[in-house]
Amino acid sequence: MAKGERMVSARTEWALLLLFVRSIVLPVPTSAIGFGGIPGDYCLLRKPVQCCNNRDDDCTMPILGNHLCYCDRFCKRDDGDDCCPDFRAVCEGIQPSPSPQIKGCHDELGTFYPAGGPYKLMHAIRPRVQAAMRRKERLPYSRRLAAQSLPRTIQARKDRPVAYTGFSSATYCSWKATNYSTFWGQTLDDGVKYRLGTLYPERSVKNMNEILIEPTLPLPERFDARERWPGFIYPVRDQGNCGASWAFSTTAVSADRLAIQSGGKYHHVLSSQQLLSCNQARQRGCNGGYLDRAWWYIRKYGVVSEECYPYVSGRTNEPGECHILRSTSPTEIKCPSGSEDRRIFKMTPPYRISTSEDDIMTEIMSNGPVQTTFLVHEDFFMYKSGVYRHLRLAAEKGRQYEKSGYHSVRIIGWGVDHSTGTPIKYWLCANSWGEDWGENGLFRIVRGENHCDIETFVIGAWGKGSKKRRRKFKVVRKLRHLRRQQQQM
Repeated sequence: MAKGERMVSARTEWALLLLFVRSIVLPVPTSAIGFGGIPGDYCLLRKPVQCCNNRDDDCTMPILGNHLCYCDRFCKRDDGDDCCPDFRAVCEGIQPSPSPQIKGCHDELGTFYPAGGPYKLMHAIRPRVQAAMRRKERLPYSRRLAAQSLPRTIQARKDRPVAYTGFSSATYCSWKATNYSTFWGQTLDDGVKYRLGTLYPERSVKNMNEILIEPTLPLPERFDARERWPGFIYPVRDQGNCGASWAFSTTAVSADRLAIQSGGKYHHVLSSQQLLSCNQARQRGCNGGYLDRAWWYIRKYGVVSEECYPYVSGRTNEPGECHILRSTSPTEIKCPSGSEDRRIFKMTPPYRISTSEDDIMTEIMSNGPVQTTFLVHEDFFMYKSGVYRHLRLAAEKGRQYEKSGYHSVRIIGWGVDHSTGTPIKYWLCANSWGEDWGENGLFRIVRGENHCDIETFVIGAWGKGSKKRRRKFKVVRKLRHLRRQQQQM
């Protein structure tokens, strides 16, 4: 090799070595996407100050499940942006510009569909509509609860819900969906495990004789127990991340009926925590429970008020230790909260109402809200408003997106929705996911079709002390039984 060629080769080797060292010491800068556009207060909630100045690696807030955002000056560095969504508004006084309003989108045929309005759901245009809305909304499109629940429908941010009114497989429905930030960071499996919690009734319980009720009064088109008994109906509460619907619905129906039957003398929020912590025989606490065993406990031992034994399992995800022994008399009870209200409230044995739509309506109008068990599917978590009907849209994406579990709630009334031009009968139900979910904690579901088993297992009960009503009920039940036997002869 000539001398000149050796010099060129040496220079080439040095250049390559220098480039390699530079790639290690001086990496190419990258930019983070950041958390912009996510609603909620983060830096604003930092106490005692917002720690906006200088660098503070401990100045963080949880966001999107197990992620962290920052509220210090360093979060705005050139190579990335991990500031909390409200950093600029709280720390710099810069108010964000309003998000562009979505006017709607066009299908492949050029038909325009306004945001919030109805559209015809056709297989050919669904992916295009969804993709268009994702581009404009900057949604957290990941395998989170929101994405799993509505894989083929329009997903919208909480502050801009988009209506779904579609025709698919000859099925008509009308309800709105939204992407709840409270579910971000949770998988669909988490939702089924921690937001429901009613175990499917055992065979012996399912075989309970149904009470057949003959309506004595004309049934109105619309009824709301809150209007019939103002101030007596149990408020909507939040079970949190604990599968405790079995305890919440049982204590809620008990409280409603105690208030109604006593004329307001006994008007207390009853302790769901006591059922969770103390009714553990063959129950699973925050992983679910049987309704019949919850009713057995409240009939045998009773429960105290929420004021005496407040709910904490929604934060701890555990049923916790029982603080009220079964053999304890009211005078010996020590309320975990320190309250002096030590009264114990009991109920009579529950009775099962028939699956007849009129029987359920008559029972509610005569005696108050009832408890029902129904099958929750993946799309129900995203319900915002309207009359719910399950859409089998997740099945098109794969079985891993189809999840369901049993849940128990109160039916507090009924009505007919005329907003779509086609009358839709519905049940008015009170959920236990807080007032920020659904229609202020309530939801409406199709009535008269046993949709999602909503009319399969409906329960009622009376408060202890209603002996006169119990005797009357037994006589009426016996007369109806004899009348039915005569008709069959």
